[in-house]
Amino acid sequence: MGRVYKRDDKYWIDYTDHRGRRIRKVAGTDKSVAQKILSDALVASEKMRSGVLMADPREGKRALEVHLGAYLGDLRRRGRDEMYCYIVRKHIEAAAKEQGWQRLADCSVRDVSAYLRMLADRRLTAKTVNAYRADLAAFFAWCVRQRLLEANPCEQVPKSAVKAEKRRRALSVAECRALLAAAPADRAAAYQFLVYTGLRRAEAAALRWSHVHVEVANPYVELPASITKSGRRETVPLVPDLAEALRQRRGKAKDAHPVFDAIPSMPEFRDDLAAAGIEEEDARGRKVVLHSLRHTLCTMLAISNVPMAIAQRIMRHRDIKLTAEAYMDEGLLPLSAGMAALPSLASAGDSLGSPVISGAKYVPTSGQSVAQRGTASKPGRSAAAS
Repeated sequence: MGRVYKRDDKYWIDYTDHRGRRIRKVAGTDKSVAQKILSDALVASEKMRSGVLMADPREGKRALEVHLGAYLGDLRRRGRDEMYCYIVRKHIEAAAKEQGWQRLADCSVRDVSAYLRMLADRRLTAKTVNAYRADLAAFFAWCVRQRLLEANPCEQVPKSAVKAEKRRRALSVAECRALLAAAPADRAAAYQFLVYTGLRRAEAAALRWSHVHVEVANPYVELPASITKSGRRETVPLVPDLAEALRQRRGKAKDAHPVFDAIPSMPEFRDDLAAAGIEEEDARGRKVVLHSLRHTLCTMLAISNVPMAIAQRIMRHRDIKLTAEAYMDEGLLPLSAGMAALPSLASAGDSLGSPVISGAKYVPTSGQSVAQRGTASKPGRSAAAS
């Protein structure tokens, strides 16, 4: 039981909580509001007394940073790496700073909705906005499970609608050769490097000669954790053609000097595509962008029969689905030749497991017209220009 009483022009509530403690506190200057506060407090106390899981109201008054630190500690215990925890912290701290959250009790559905709208207004993609929402939702869900919050504010805020994925295509080997031949020397060197290593633009731009090791038996590029997308140290092996090109390119450059003075911009890339006679967009609406050179490496690895697990390591993908689906251009794969390699069921001369390829030719279809497909021939091992 409890009561509402007036003292010094203010209404007070007086009740016993689930621990048997007598609680007296000011509830405002409006009697009806005070009665509602008392009613809610009595209901909460009864639920807690009956064993119903509810949020502890004291936790909502603690600093948000305290709960965030505990949450990140729990993520590490569950095996999440430091880069993942770093991104989660940045996403939640950015929302807290923008919305003025000091305590857990400050977080609300309205604030979450307003913050996500603000991100969208900044022209962040729906995928990025949803990534922020996902990190906030996971944190609040953890708070609910820990009985720190009564409900997850993100549950009432729907995800942003994601537009169709950007459709990119890889370049064929013939197109790579044409691009390298048409581009100015410095840009051609950058294109060759991007095709053969699959590095992202930012990674290539941050590369220094100290990261390039071409004087060893198996040349490779070393990528420090500070420049990789994953936040981990990674390495990429170099094919002999590229290793030799880098050896000649370095000259007397010092270890601290950048490998490339600049990575070609998209306008420059478009100019070079046009000079090479390569259409920027094909009939299926797929575009060629600088990142397409990363797709090109993945596709060339498949054409060269490199095992998928090794290709995944070279591409530095955590999920093999990215290697097998998102980055591989099926239009360039020798699918017809693969089918032609199957044994004949009508001929007694062939047996399953010992296929005979009856003159099948590999004809890449991606980025080519019907006329071009009729005259295409099987590409060589690499896309390097001599």
